[in-house]
Amino acid sequence: TAGSIAIALAIAAGNTLEGVTGAYLVTRFAGGTRAFDRPQDVFRFALLAGAISTMVGPTVGLASLALGGFADWADFAAIWLTWWLGDAVGAFQVAPLLVLWLTNPRVRWQREQMVEAACLLLCLFVVGQVVFGGWTPFEVKDYPLDYLCVPIFVWAAFRFGQRETATATVLLSGIALWGTLRGFGPFARETPHESLLLLQGFVGFTALLAMAFAALVAERNRIEAKREALLRELDDAFVHIKALRGLLPMCASCKKIRDDQGYWDYVENYIQTHSEATITHGLCPDCIKKLYPQLEKQPQ
Repeated sequence: TAGSIAIALAIAAGNTLEGVTGAYLVTRFAGGTRAFDRPQDVFRFALLAGAISTMVGPTVGLASLALGGFADWADFAAIWLTWWLGDAVGAFQVAPLLVLWLTNPRVRWQREQMVEAACLLLCLFVVGQVVFGGWTPFEVKDYPLDYLCVPIFVWAAFRFGQRETATATVLLSGIALWGTLRGFGPFARETPHESLLLLQGFVGFTALLAMAFAALVAERNRIEAKREALLRELDDAFVHIKALRGLLPMCASCKKIRDDQGYWDYVENYIQTHSEATITHGLCPDCIKKLYPQLEKQPQ
């Protein structure tokens, strides 16, 4: 009908506006495509793209449904919360995966890293099945074993990076969704709606902490690499200075040397400043004859 088409257009407009709002806020306040490089930017992304901008779609869409008579105003809050939670978790699950892989699509792993990545993937699958797939020796299949997922994310963050951590969260979320809908795992409840709400909360919170931790590890690695580079440059500069390499501008008359700042200084001062040598003063025989000729006339 005409009404349903109008409502569909309104929902589409709300979803589009939600995406545009999230992109603007993240670009303006969270570093844009580099929003996952630092922990503070990860939390800003979660707030702006995962919490604030995702309010637009549910508000516009649900208001359109309610005004068109397709939703009850009495259920507005419950429906809005479900809609918003799905959009928020989806944004924080899918956006990091797409942004990180599109900005850095090349995989530069050595053979050892490829073997480790395969082991990580295998462990992720096994842990996912144990927690959410019912692979336990117990008769009860909903034991609260979700904490077993944490080491997987720590492993991915420490040994690989943000891109692989985002991939691990998405893969584990898929296993969790599959198992929860089949009645397995700690979030399985009597109704699928309740189960999915609990699962979405767990997935969103876990993804946030995993990405923040991965950003923290990456930031620490960048700082360490920069520190090592600065130390190497300092060592090279120190060796270069102590060797007194290059051209030294010297006055042909007074024999002073011009330093890097343009000041003229005595040779002995320059050498002591720019090398490890220590200057001691004395007189050579020629200078003794020139300055003290009377010493030559003294009887032996």
